[in-house]
Amino acid sequence: MSNRDENLYTRAGVSDLGDFYRTKFVSDEVLDARYFKALDRFDIRFARTMWIYDNVHAGSSVLDLGCGAGMLALLKRKGVTLTGVDLSPECSLAARRNGYDFAMTTRLSDLPFADQTFDYVVSLDVIGHIGFEEKDAVLSEVSRVLRPDGVTMHGIECTDHAARKNYDEMNREDLRKFVEIDGHVGLEEEQEHGKRFLRFFRHVAWEPRYALCLSSDEFLKQADKYGLSFEEDFLDYLRGLSFKERRAFDMAMGYVFGKISDLDMTLPKSGLYVFLKASNSPLGPFYNEHRDRDALYSSDESLKQLTCLDRNSAVTFDDGWYEPNLLPPIARWMSSEACVRFQANDLSEISLDLTTHMPDVRERPLLVEFVLNDEPLTTFQLYRNGWLRVNLLVPESLVSRADGNFELRIRADRTWRPRPTNDETRDDREISIAVCNIEVKTGGTEPRAVASGIRAQVGISRVESST
Repeated sequence: MSNRDENLYTRAGVSDLGDFYRTKFVSDEVLDARYFKALDRFDIRFARTMWIYDNVHAGSSVLDLGCGAGMLALLKRKGVTLTGVDLSPECSLAARRNGYDFAMTTRLSDLPFADQTFDYVVSLDVIGHIGFEEKDAVLSEVSRVLRPDGVTMHGIECTDHAARKNYDEMNREDLRKFVEIDGHVGLEEEQEHGKRFLRFFRHVAWEPRYALCLSSDEFLKQADKYGLSFEEDFLDYLRGLSFKERRAFDMAMGYVFGKISDLDMTLPKSGLYVFLKASNSPLGPFYNEHRDRDALYSSDESLKQLTCLDRNSAVTFDDGWYEPNLLPPIARWMSSEACVRFQANDLSEISLDLTTHMPDVRERPLLVEFVLNDEPLTTFQLYRNGWLRVNLLVPESLVSRADGNFELRIRADRTWRPRPTNDETRDDREISIAVCNIEVKTGGTEPRAVASGIRAQVGISRVESST
Protein backbone atom coordinates (compact mmCIF):
# COMPACT_ATOMS: atom_id res chain seq x y z
CA MET A 1 0.00 0.00 0.00
CA SER A 2 1.31 3.45 -0.83
CA ASN A 3 2.18 6.03 1.81
CA ARG A 4 -0.61 8.19 0.49
CA ASP A 5 -3.16 5.42 0.98
CA GLU A 6 -1.73 4.54 4.38
CA ASN A 7 -2.10 8.15 5.41
CA LEU A 8 -5.73 8.25 4.27
CA TYR A 9 -6.61 5.21 6.33
CA THR A 10 -4.49 6.32 9.26
CA ARG A 11 -5.93 9.83 9.20
CA ALA A 12 -9.38 8.25 9.18
CA GLY A 13 -8.52 6.15 12.24
CA VAL A 14 -8.43 2.80 10.41
CA SER A 15 -5.47 0.73 11.59
CA ASP A 16 -6.57 -2.80 10.63
CA LEU A 17 -8.12 -3.00 7.15
CA GLY A 18 -9.10 -6.66 7.46
CA ASP A 19 -10.97 -5.99 10.68
CA PHE A 20 -12.51 -2.81 9.27
CA TYR A 21 -14.00 -4.64 6.31
CA ARG A 22 -15.03 -7.59 8.45
CA THR A 23 -17.22 -5.32 10.58
CA LYS A 24 -18.63 -3.63 7.47
CA PHE A 25 -19.32 -6.53 5.15
CA VAL A 26 -19.65 -9.77 7.13
CA SER A 27 -23.26 -10.39 8.12
CA ASP A 28 -25.70 -13.20 8.76
CA GLU A 29 -27.20 -12.70 5.30
CA VAL A 30 -27.67 -15.95 3.39
CA LEU A 31 -26.47 -15.64 -0.21
CA ASP A 32 -26.18 -19.35 -1.01
CA ALA A 33 -27.70 -19.89 -4.48
CA ARG A 34 -29.88 -22.70 -3.16
CA TYR A 35 -31.88 -20.20 -1.12
CA PHE A 36 -32.39 -17.68 -3.93
CA LYS A 37 -36.03 -17.30 -5.01
CA ALA A 38 -36.76 -16.36 -8.61
CA LEU A 39 -38.68 -13.31 -7.36
CA ASP A 40 -35.49 -12.02 -5.72
CA ARG A 41 -34.23 -11.05 -9.17
CA PHE A 42 -36.41 -7.93 -8.85
CA ASP A 43 -34.94 -6.89 -5.49
CA ILE A 44 -32.77 -3.77 -5.89
CA ARG A 45 -30.22 -5.42 -3.58
CA PHE A 46 -29.55 -7.98 -6.32
CA ALA A 47 -29.62 -5.56 -9.27
CA ARG A 48 -25.82 -5.53 -9.59
CA THR A 49 -25.67 -9.30 -9.13
CA MET A 50 -28.19 -9.79 -11.93
CA TRP A 51 -26.14 -7.60 -14.29
CA ILE A 52 -23.16 -9.90 -13.76
CA TYR A 53 -25.37 -13.01 -13.87
CA ASP A 54 -26.82 -12.06 -17.26
CA ASN A 55 -23.37 -11.33 -18.70
CA VAL A 56 -21.45 -14.53 -17.87
CA HIS A 57 -21.87 -17.72 -19.85
CA ALA A 58 -22.75 -20.99 -18.19
CA GLY A 59 -19.89 -23.21 -17.10
CA SER A 60 -17.29 -20.43 -17.16
CA SER A 61 -14.63 -19.60 -14.57
CA VAL A 62 -15.18 -16.41 -12.56
CA LEU A 63 -12.95 -14.54 -10.12
CA ASP A 64 -14.75 -12.21 -7.70
CA LEU A 65 -12.44 -9.48 -6.41
CA GLY A 66 -13.30 -8.32 -2.90
CA CYS A 67 -15.94 -11.03 -2.61
CA GLY A 68 -17.16 -9.99 0.84
CA ALA A 69 -19.73 -12.44 2.16
CA GLY A 70 -20.44 -13.73 -1.36
CA MET A 71 -22.88 -11.43 -3.14
CA LEU A 72 -22.23 -13.28 -6.42
CA ALA A 73 -23.01 -16.75 -5.07
CA LEU A 74 -26.04 -16.80 -7.36
CA LEU A 75 -23.66 -17.45 -10.29
CA LYS A 76 -23.47 -21.05 -9.10
CA ARG A 77 -26.94 -21.49 -10.63
CA LYS A 78 -25.21 -21.18 -14.03
CA GLY A 79 -22.68 -23.87 -13.20
CA VAL A 80 -19.69 -21.53 -13.06
CA THR A 81 -16.52 -22.22 -11.10
CA LEU A 82 -16.59 -19.34 -8.64
CA THR A 83 -13.46 -18.10 -6.86
CA GLY A 84 -13.37 -15.20 -4.40
CA VAL A 85 -10.57 -13.15 -2.86
CA ASP A 86 -10.83 -10.65 -0.04
CA LEU A 87 -8.69 -8.76 2.48
CA SER A 88 -10.71 -10.17 5.38
CA PRO A 89 -10.39 -13.85 6.40
CA GLU A 90 -13.90 -13.67 7.82
CA CYS A 91 -15.25 -12.48 4.47
CA SER A 92 -13.50 -15.32 2.66
CA LEU A 93 -14.97 -17.80 5.12
CA ALA A 94 -18.45 -16.34 4.64
CA ALA A 95 -18.11 -16.61 0.85
CA ARG A 96 -17.19 -20.29 1.13
CA ARG A 97 -20.14 -20.80 3.45
CA ASN A 98 -22.37 -19.21 0.82
CA GLY A 99 -21.26 -21.61 -1.89
CA TYR A 100 -18.09 -20.26 -3.53
CA ASP A 101 -15.89 -23.06 -4.85
CA PHE A 102 -12.78 -21.32 -3.55
CA ALA A 103 -12.23 -18.20 -1.45
CA MET A 104 -9.01 -16.92 0.06
CA THR A 105 -7.46 -13.94 1.76
CA THR A 106 -5.01 -11.94 -0.34
CA ARG A 107 -4.19 -8.47 -1.60
CA LEU A 108 -5.88 -7.64 -4.88
CA SER A 109 -2.59 -6.28 -6.23
CA ASP A 110 -0.88 -9.66 -5.75
CA LEU A 111 -3.29 -12.36 -6.92
CA PRO A 112 -2.11 -15.96 -6.32
CA PHE A 113 -3.21 -17.27 -9.73
CA ALA A 114 -1.44 -18.22 -12.93
CA ASP A 115 -1.66 -16.08 -16.06
CA GLN A 116 -4.83 -16.39 -18.15
CA THR A 117 -6.77 -18.39 -15.54
CA PHE A 118 -10.28 -16.88 -15.65
CA ASP A 119 -12.96 -16.22 -18.25
CA TYR A 120 -14.26 -13.34 -16.14
CA VAL A 121 -12.82 -11.15 -13.41
CA VAL A 122 -15.56 -9.18 -11.69
CA SER A 123 -16.19 -7.01 -8.65
CA LEU A 124 -19.04 -5.16 -6.98
CA ASP A 125 -18.38 -2.10 -4.81
CA VAL A 126 -14.62 -2.71 -4.62
CA ILE A 127 -12.76 -0.32 -6.93
CA GLY A 128 -13.79 2.67 -4.81
CA HIS A 129 -12.11 1.04 -1.81
CA ILE A 130 -8.74 0.76 -3.55
CA GLY A 131 -6.35 3.67 -3.03
CA PHE A 132 -5.33 5.68 -6.08
CA GLU A 133 -1.72 4.53 -6.12
CA GLU A 134 -2.74 0.87 -5.93
CA LYS A 135 -5.46 0.90 -8.60
CA ASP A 136 -3.10 0.41 -11.54
CA ALA A 137 -1.41 -2.53 -9.83
CA VAL A 138 -4.81 -4.16 -9.29
CA LEU A 139 -5.88 -3.64 -12.90
CA SER A 140 -2.55 -5.02 -14.08
CA GLU A 141 -3.26 -8.18 -12.09
CA VAL A 142 -6.78 -8.36 -13.51
CA SER A 143 -5.35 -8.18 -17.02
CA ARG A 144 -2.76 -10.85 -16.19
CA VAL A 145 -5.14 -13.50 -14.81
CA LEU A 146 -7.84 -12.86 -17.45
CA ARG A 147 -7.86 -15.07 -20.53
CA PRO A 148 -7.15 -13.35 -23.88
CA ASP A 149 -10.82 -13.28 -24.86
CA GLY A 150 -12.01 -12.81 -21.28
CA VAL A 151 -14.14 -9.96 -19.96
CA THR A 152 -13.79 -8.00 -16.74
CA MET A 153 -16.92 -6.39 -15.26
CA HIS A 154 -17.26 -4.07 -12.31
CA GLY A 155 -19.88 -2.19 -10.37
CA ILE A 156 -17.98 0.88 -9.19
CA GLU A 157 -18.80 3.57 -6.66
CA CYS A 158 -18.19 7.06 -8.04
CA THR A 159 -17.98 10.65 -6.95
CA ASP A 160 -18.85 14.02 -8.44
CA HIS A 161 -16.06 16.54 -7.90
CA ALA A 162 -18.48 19.41 -8.44
CA ALA A 163 -20.78 18.22 -5.66
CA ARG A 164 -18.37 16.67 -3.15
CA LYS A 165 -15.05 17.57 -1.62
CA ASN A 166 -11.93 15.88 -2.93
CA TYR A 167 -9.91 13.92 -0.40
CA ASP A 168 -7.23 16.62 -0.33
CA GLU A 169 -9.89 19.16 0.63
CA MET A 170 -11.07 17.18 3.66
CA ASN A 171 -9.72 17.90 7.11
CA ARG A 172 -8.98 15.00 9.44
CA GLU A 173 -12.48 14.90 10.95
CA ASP A 174 -14.20 15.15 7.56
CA LEU A 175 -12.07 12.31 6.25
CA ARG A 176 -12.70 10.16 9.32
CA LYS A 177 -16.46 10.54 8.97
CA PHE A 178 -16.37 9.93 5.22
CA VAL A 179 -14.21 6.80 5.32
CA GLU A 180 -16.05 5.40 8.33
CA ILE A 181 -19.30 5.16 6.34
CA ASP A 182 -18.18 2.65 3.71
CA GLY A 183 -14.38 2.70 3.56
CA HIS A 184 -14.10 4.66 0.31
CA VAL A 185 -10.53 5.91 -0.17
CA GLY A 186 -10.41 5.81 -3.97
CA LEU A 187 -13.55 7.36 -5.43
CA GLU A 188 -13.24 8.79 -8.95
CA GLU A 189 -15.66 10.24 -11.46
CA GLU A 190 -17.24 7.94 -14.03
CA GLN A 191 -15.06 9.01 -16.95
CA GLU A 192 -11.92 8.72 -14.80
CA HIS A 193 -12.67 5.05 -14.23
CA GLY A 194 -13.11 4.54 -17.96
CA LYS A 195 -9.82 6.24 -18.80
CA ARG A 196 -7.97 4.18 -16.19
CA PHE A 197 -9.26 0.87 -17.58
CA LEU A 198 -8.27 1.95 -21.11
CA ARG A 199 -4.64 1.84 -19.99
CA PHE A 200 -4.97 -1.93 -19.61
CA PHE A 201 -7.72 -3.00 -22.04
CA ARG A 202 -8.37 -2.14 -25.67
CA HIS A 203 -12.14 -2.12 -25.33
CA VAL A 204 -13.96 -0.42 -22.44
CA ALA A 205 -17.62 0.54 -22.02
CA TRP A 206 -19.45 2.00 -19.03
CA GLU A 207 -22.92 3.15 -18.08
CA PRO A 208 -24.01 5.27 -15.08
CA ARG A 209 -26.35 3.58 -12.65
CA TYR A 210 -28.48 4.39 -9.57
CA ALA A 211 -29.39 7.85 -10.85
CA LEU A 212 -33.04 6.94 -10.26
CA CYS A 213 -33.32 3.70 -8.30
CA LEU A 214 -31.93 3.10 -4.82
CA SER A 215 -33.00 0.86 -1.98
CA SER A 216 -34.83 2.46 0.93
CA ASP A 217 -31.75 2.02 3.15
CA GLU A 218 -29.46 3.50 0.49
CA PHE A 219 -31.66 6.58 0.04
CA LEU A 220 -31.44 7.21 3.78
CA LYS A 221 -27.70 6.57 3.90
CA GLN A 222 -27.01 8.92 1.00
CA ALA A 223 -29.06 11.61 2.74
CA ASP A 224 -27.97 11.09 6.35
CA LYS A 225 -24.36 10.02 5.88
CA TYR A 226 -23.26 11.58 2.59
CA GLY A 227 -25.43 14.68 2.68
CA LEU A 228 -27.24 14.20 -0.64
CA SER A 229 -30.40 16.24 -1.01
CA PHE A 230 -33.79 14.53 -1.19
CA GLU A 231 -37.25 15.80 -0.28
CA GLU A 232 -37.59 15.68 3.50
CA ASP A 233 -41.13 14.29 3.47
CA PHE A 234 -39.92 11.48 1.19
CA LEU A 235 -37.16 10.63 3.67
CA ASP A 236 -39.65 10.72 6.55
CA TYR A 237 -41.84 8.33 4.58
CA LEU A 238 -38.93 5.91 4.12
CA ARG A 239 -38.01 6.08 7.80
CA GLY A 240 -41.54 5.10 8.74
CA LEU A 241 -41.70 1.99 6.56
CA SER A 242 -41.96 -1.39 8.24
CA PHE A 243 -39.66 -4.27 7.32
CA LYS A 244 -42.14 -5.68 4.78
CA GLU A 245 -42.92 -2.24 3.39
CA ARG A 246 -39.21 -1.60 2.83
CA ARG A 247 -39.02 -4.95 1.06
CA ALA A 248 -41.90 -3.94 -1.24
CA PHE A 249 -40.25 -0.58 -1.96
CA ASP A 250 -36.95 -2.28 -2.82
CA MET A 251 -38.72 -4.73 -5.12
CA ALA A 252 -40.36 -1.86 -7.00
CA MET A 253 -37.04 -0.04 -7.34
CA GLY A 254 -35.36 -3.22 -8.56
CA TYR A 255 -38.08 -3.87 -11.11
CA VAL A 256 -37.62 -0.41 -12.62
CA PHE A 257 -33.84 -0.83 -12.50
CA GLY A 258 -34.11 -4.08 -14.46
CA LYS A 259 -36.41 -2.60 -17.08
CA ILE A 260 -33.97 0.26 -17.66
CA SER A 261 -31.32 -2.34 -18.47
CA ASP A 262 -33.67 -4.47 -20.60
CA LEU A 263 -34.59 -1.42 -22.68
CA ASP A 264 -30.92 -0.40 -22.95
CA MET A 265 -31.74 3.08 -21.70
CA THR A 266 -28.94 5.54 -21.02
CA LEU A 267 -29.23 7.32 -17.70
CA PRO A 268 -27.77 10.73 -16.87
CA LYS A 269 -24.57 10.95 -14.87
CA SER A 270 -25.36 10.13 -11.26
CA GLY A 271 -22.07 10.72 -9.47
CA LEU A 272 -22.92 7.58 -7.48
CA TYR A 273 -22.24 4.44 -9.45
CA VAL A 274 -21.16 3.05 -12.81
CA PHE A 275 -21.24 -0.36 -14.50
CA LEU A 276 -18.08 -1.03 -16.52
CA LYS A 277 -17.04 -3.79 -18.93
CA ALA A 278 -13.57 -4.19 -20.43
CA SER A 279 -11.72 -6.69 -22.59
CA ASN A 280 -8.89 -7.00 -25.08
CA SER A 281 -11.41 -8.53 -27.48
CA PRO A 282 -14.39 -6.62 -28.92
CA LEU A 283 -17.19 -6.36 -26.37
CA GLY A 284 -20.61 -7.86 -26.89
CA PRO A 285 -23.87 -6.28 -25.66
CA PHE A 286 -23.49 -4.30 -22.45
CA TYR A 287 -26.58 -5.95 -20.96
CA ASN A 288 -27.83 -9.53 -21.17
CA GLU A 289 -24.97 -10.85 -23.30
CA HIS A 290 -25.50 -14.36 -21.95
CA ARG A 291 -28.96 -14.02 -20.46
CA ASP A 292 -30.44 -17.38 -19.52
CA ARG A 293 -32.56 -17.37 -16.39
CA ASP A 294 -33.99 -20.87 -16.63
CA ALA A 295 -31.87 -21.96 -13.67
CA LEU A 296 -33.63 -19.40 -11.46
CA TYR A 297 -36.88 -21.31 -11.73
CA SER A 298 -37.98 -24.76 -10.65
CA SER A 299 -37.49 -27.67 -13.03
CA ASP A 300 -38.43 -31.31 -13.34
CA GLU A 301 -34.92 -32.19 -12.19
CA SER A 302 -35.23 -30.11 -9.03
CA LEU A 303 -38.51 -31.85 -8.25
CA LYS A 304 -36.83 -35.24 -8.59
CA GLN A 305 -34.16 -34.19 -6.11
CA LEU A 306 -36.66 -32.81 -3.60
CA THR A 307 -35.64 -33.84 -0.08
CA CYS A 308 -34.89 -30.61 1.79
CA LEU A 309 -37.61 -28.06 1.08
CA ASP A 310 -35.79 -24.94 2.25
CA ARG A 311 -32.91 -25.47 -0.21
CA ASN A 312 -34.87 -26.23 -3.37
CA SER A 313 -36.04 -23.80 -6.05
CA ALA A 314 -39.13 -25.93 -6.76
CA VAL A 315 -40.58 -25.02 -3.36
CA THR A 316 -42.60 -21.87 -2.71
CA PHE A 317 -42.34 -19.94 0.57
CA ASP A 318 -45.13 -17.38 0.83
CA ASP A 319 -44.82 -13.85 2.21
CA GLY A 320 -45.38 -15.06 5.75
CA TRP A 321 -41.66 -15.90 5.75
CA TYR A 322 -38.73 -13.53 6.04
CA GLU A 323 -35.48 -13.94 4.13
CA PRO A 324 -33.13 -16.67 5.40
CA ASN A 325 -30.70 -15.73 8.17
CA LEU A 326 -27.59 -17.41 9.52
CA LEU A 327 -28.56 -17.93 13.16
CA PRO A 328 -26.75 -20.49 12.87
CA PRO A 329 -27.84 -22.69 11.18
CA ILE A 330 -29.41 -21.09 8.10
CA ALA A 331 -33.08 -20.63 8.92
CA ARG A 332 -36.15 -18.61 7.99
CA TRP A 333 -38.11 -16.60 10.52
CA MET A 334 -41.86 -16.52 10.07
CA SER A 335 -44.54 -14.11 11.21
CA SER A 336 -47.72 -15.39 12.82
CA GLU A 337 -48.61 -17.58 9.83
CA ALA A 338 -46.61 -18.89 6.89
CA CYS A 339 -46.97 -21.48 4.17
CA VAL A 340 -44.68 -23.82 2.21
CA ARG A 341 -45.96 -25.30 -1.07
CA PHE A 342 -44.27 -28.31 -2.62
CA GLN A 343 -44.82 -31.50 -4.59
CA ALA A 344 -43.92 -35.00 -3.45
CA ASN A 345 -44.94 -38.57 -4.19
CA ASP A 346 -45.86 -41.09 -1.49
CA LEU A 347 -45.24 -38.59 1.31
CA SER A 348 -45.12 -40.17 4.76
CA GLU A 349 -43.30 -37.74 7.05
CA ILE A 350 -42.15 -34.12 7.27
CA SER A 351 -39.32 -33.23 9.65
CA LEU A 352 -37.89 -29.85 10.54
CA ASP A 353 -35.92 -27.89 13.12
CA LEU A 354 -37.46 -24.90 14.85
CA THR A 355 -36.68 -22.38 17.56
CA THR A 356 -37.98 -19.17 19.05
CA HIS A 357 -36.12 -16.24 20.61
CA MET A 358 -39.11 -14.85 22.49
CA PRO A 359 -37.75 -13.75 25.87
CA ASP A 360 -40.91 -14.61 27.82
CA VAL A 361 -41.64 -18.03 26.34
CA ARG A 362 -41.20 -19.78 29.71
CA GLU A 363 -43.85 -17.59 31.30
CA ARG A 364 -46.08 -17.53 28.20
CA PRO A 365 -45.66 -20.70 26.14
CA LEU A 366 -45.98 -20.17 22.39
CA LEU A 367 -48.74 -22.14 20.69
CA VAL A 368 -47.67 -23.60 17.32
CA GLU A 369 -49.94 -25.41 14.87
CA PHE A 370 -49.07 -27.43 11.75
CA VAL A 371 -51.70 -27.94 9.05
CA LEU A 372 -51.18 -29.90 5.82
CA ASN A 373 -53.68 -29.36 2.98
CA ASP A 374 -56.16 -27.91 5.49
CA GLU A 375 -55.90 -30.98 7.73
CA PRO A 376 -54.39 -30.47 11.22
CA LEU A 377 -51.26 -32.52 11.85
CA THR A 378 -50.29 -31.36 15.33
CA THR A 379 -50.51 -28.50 17.80
CA PHE A 380 -48.09 -27.91 20.65
CA GLN A 381 -46.72 -25.29 23.03
CA LEU A 382 -43.09 -24.16 23.06
CA TYR A 383 -42.01 -23.28 26.57
CA ARG A 384 -38.25 -22.84 26.19
CA ASN A 385 -35.70 -21.46 23.75
CA GLY A 386 -33.26 -23.62 21.80
CA TRP A 387 -33.50 -25.75 18.68
CA LEU A 388 -35.99 -28.60 18.54
CA ARG A 389 -36.42 -31.35 15.96
CA VAL A 390 -40.03 -31.97 14.94
CA ASN A 391 -41.26 -35.01 12.98
CA LEU A 392 -44.76 -34.81 11.51
CA LEU A 393 -46.39 -38.04 10.37
CA VAL A 394 -48.62 -37.65 7.32
CA PRO A 395 -51.81 -39.79 7.22
CA GLU A 396 -52.13 -42.03 4.17
CA SER A 397 -55.68 -40.78 3.62
CA LEU A 398 -54.38 -37.22 3.22
CA VAL A 399 -51.68 -38.32 0.77
CA SER A 400 -54.18 -40.22 -1.38
CA ARG A 401 -56.29 -37.08 -1.79
CA ALA A 402 -53.38 -34.72 -2.42
CA ASP A 403 -52.36 -35.87 -5.92
CA GLY A 404 -48.76 -35.03 -5.05
CA ASN A 405 -49.45 -31.34 -4.24
CA PHE A 406 -49.00 -30.17 -0.66
CA GLU A 407 -49.39 -26.97 1.32
CA LEU A 408 -47.83 -26.98 4.77
CA ARG A 409 -49.19 -24.12 6.86
CA ILE A 410 -47.64 -23.15 10.19
CA ARG A 411 -49.37 -20.87 12.68
CA ALA A 412 -48.17 -19.27 15.91
CA ASP A 413 -50.45 -17.56 18.40
CA ARG A 414 -48.32 -14.41 18.75
CA THR A 415 -45.23 -12.56 17.49
CA TRP A 416 -42.64 -10.17 18.88
CA ARG A 417 -40.28 -7.50 17.52
CA PRO A 418 -36.60 -8.02 18.46
CA ARG A 419 -35.26 -4.44 18.22
CA PRO A 420 -37.99 -2.06 17.06
CA THR A 421 -36.40 1.20 18.26
CA ASN A 422 -32.64 0.65 17.88
CA ASP A 423 -31.45 3.05 15.15
CA GLU A 424 -28.21 1.17 14.45
CA THR A 425 -29.47 -2.44 14.48
CA ARG A 426 -33.19 -1.92 14.00
CA ASP A 427 -35.23 -5.08 13.56
CA ASP A 428 -38.94 -4.35 13.58
CA ARG A 429 -40.00 -7.65 12.04
CA GLU A 430 -42.98 -9.36 13.62
CA ILE A 431 -41.50 -12.84 14.16
CA SER A 432 -42.53 -15.98 16.00
CA ILE A 433 -40.42 -19.05 15.17
CA ALA A 434 -37.45 -19.82 12.92
CA VAL A 435 -37.53 -22.99 10.84
CA CYS A 436 -34.86 -24.86 8.88
CA ASN A 437 -33.95 -28.28 7.47
CA ILE A 438 -37.51 -28.98 6.31
CA GLU A 439 -37.20 -32.51 4.94
CA VAL A 440 -39.73 -34.86 3.37
CA LYS A 441 -39.68 -38.64 3.59
CA THR A 442 -41.54 -41.36 1.76
CA GLY A 443 -42.66 -44.78 2.98
CA GLY A 444 -44.21 -45.91 6.25
CA THR A 445 -43.08 -44.61 9.62
CA GLU A 446 -44.17 -45.70 13.09
CA PRO A 447 -45.62 -43.09 15.49
CA ARG A 448 -43.14 -41.73 18.02
CA ALA A 449 -43.44 -40.04 21.39
CA VAL A 450 -43.02 -36.35 22.12
CA ALA A 451 -39.75 -35.24 23.73
CA SER A 452 -38.98 -32.34 26.08
CA GLY A 453 -39.33 -28.70 25.08
CA ILE A 454 -42.98 -28.73 24.02
CA ARG A 455 -46.36 -29.70 25.31
CA ALA A 456 -48.22 -31.62 22.59
CA GLN A 457 -51.97 -31.14 22.39
CA VAL A 458 -53.26 -32.58 19.12
CA GLY A 459 -51.93 -35.05 16.57
CA ILE A 460 -48.91 -37.32 16.37
CA SER A 461 -45.46 -35.82 16.29
CA ARG A 462 -41.96 -36.38 17.55
CA VAL A 463 -39.91 -33.52 18.91
CA GLU A 464 -36.29 -33.86 19.95
CA SER A 465 -34.08 -31.34 21.72
CA SER A 466 -31.11 -30.22 19.62
CA THR A 467 -29.25 -28.72 22.55
